[in-house]
Amino acid sequence: MDNLDSLKELIEAIKKRPAMYLTRNYISSLKAFLDGWYLRRPDEVLEPELMHHFQKWVEQKYNVTTTQTWASILLFYSVDECDALELFFKEFDLFLSEIT
Repeated sequence: MDNLDSLKELIEAIKKRPAMYLTRNYISSLKAFLDGWYLRRPDEVLEPELMHHFQKWVEQKYNVTTTQTWASILLFYSVDECDALELFFKEFDLFLSEIT
């Protein structure tokens, strides 16, 4: 396994250079990329439950009970897809700081 088997490391790499990983600087592109990345070899992913915990954290923070994904929730509270992507990076950093 390399460091990009770690979801935290991958998200940090995307944050630094989103154009290298995403077709557009959109939260929907990030969600699609992360879903595909996870499904490529799910048995080799470090922290496989991390995004599930992030989903619950976002629902709690935004006080929503929904079947919508974390990406949809953040998009709802943003101006547009690009703004939602920036919000994701801020919220994900905050989430990590609270769980560690």
